[in-house]
Amino acid sequence: MMACSYFTKDVPRLMRQKNEKSWSKYNVEELRGSTLGVVGYGDIGRACAKLAKVYGMRVVALRRNPKLSEKLPLLRCSVWK
Repeated sequence: MMACSYFTKDVPRLMRQKNEKSWSKYNVEELRGSTLGVVGYGDIGRACAKLAKVYGMRVVALRRNPKLSEKLPLLRCSVWK
């Protein structure tokens, strides 16, 4: 999720402007409404999906063995089998 925020907020540009001491306006994309693809819906994948839902993102998850996810809450994710 940090990488999503990093590229959405264009942190390299912010750091460059900070070093140049020149601030100019630019459009920032929002994560809300974007789609996050999670390959591997294990512990880490579920944690990422949970954070993505907080950001208001749609989550599509893929798991090698989908039967392991049958008893887990899906956080309203789409899980491909």
